Parts: sequence; C-alpha cells; structure tokens
Amino acid sequence: MFFAFAAVFTPCTPADSVAQHPNQANGWRLIHTANPRGGPDAVSISHTADIGRSDLDFAGIMVRCGEKMPEFIIVAITPFPPRAHPEVTIGAAGKEWRFDARVLPPGAELLLPSEAMDLANGRWQSAHELAVKVASPTQSFSGVVAIDGLAQALANLISTCPAN
Repeated sequence: MFFAFAAVFTPCTPADSVAQHPNQANGWRLIHTANPRGGPDAVSISHTADIGRSDLDFAGIMVRCGEKMPEFIIVAITPFPPRAHPEVTIGAAGKEWRFDARVLPPGAELLLPSEAMDLANGRWQSAHELAVKVASPTQSFSGVVAIDGLAQALANLISTCPAN
C-alpha cells in the first residue's frame, strides 16, 4: 500500500528532483512528472500528512495544475471504488467546510470542487494546518496536514503550470 503514496509524491527523474525546486520551505514539494504521451508535464505541489496525528490511510494533500485552474486533491493510501463519492470535511482556524469529492483513477486521489481551491487561495492561507476527515460507505479516515507556506507554494505552482 505504501507504493500508491510514493507514486503520487515522488518525482519521476533525478533531473526533476524535489531538491531543485524553490518551494521546499515548510515541507511543500513541487513535482514535475513527464507526460508519457508527449505534451505538457503534470505539475503539482504536495504536503504529506502529520503521521503522528493522522490515520494510516491519509497520505496528504496535493494541488495540481488543471486544464483551467489548479485543483485541490486529498491523497489516500487505500484506493476508493471508482463510483464512490466520499464526503470530505476540512477544518481550519475553528471553521469547517464540507465537500463531495470525485474519485480520480486509479482511486487514491479525491478531487474537491473548485470551492476548495477558492479557500486555498484565501481563508486557508492564514491557517497553520488543515484537519481532514473523509467518509464513505466503504472506508473513512482523518488526519492533519501542516499548510504553512501555502501562499508561496501556490504562487510557485501557478508560475510553472503549462500554458492552456
């Protein structure tokens, strides 16, 4: 099960190693993954969960360049069924937001609606961490992920997103 986590958060080639990217502060990783079919690279930032305060199925969060705008994703270790629609609750600074997530193939990534990205670009930037709860009929988990430096990490991501 660890391999699903490594596939999401590990760069593909030494030339794209995490150490070469400028947004390493506060644990954020900028990842470029080559497109095997040609075309633009997949570009994302990620932050791993606090393993001392998180269930083992919660790997962390990722924001990736989408076709129109960045997309906010919860990363799990155990994949969800393709047609699952987990409910995600995110807490920060004493407030909570609920989202219906869409499972992305092969199942370990949960795409949140654009409202989550709006919060990442705004209110969540003043928080130090996000408390994440994921619930579905087949599995549930919760955890915490530090998000200090989110504003700078997002700025770095957006500056490297391929032109649409």
